[in-house]
Amino acid sequence: MWIIKRIQQEPVMFQGLLQASFALLAGFGVISLTQDQMGLIFAFTASLLAFITRQAVTPLTDPRDSNGHRLVPRDLN
Repeated sequence: MWIIKRIQQEPVMFQGLLQASFALLAGFGVISLTQDQMGLIFAFTASLLAFITRQAVTPLTDPRDSNGHRLVPRDLN
């Protein structure tokens, strides 16, 4: 399922594509949506994909490697 992996890797891009697609289809009359329905679709997709984005970019409070060892910043001096 490459699409799920792609959404997990690029959730913001997918959100923009999804919302733009709905706006385009509604704008050209392919689908009939009211402004309220468009607003609900945008709110839902934004909140859903914000959840996915947060999982992908939120730093850990106690980062560890795959062996359980703490990750510490490297001394650059």
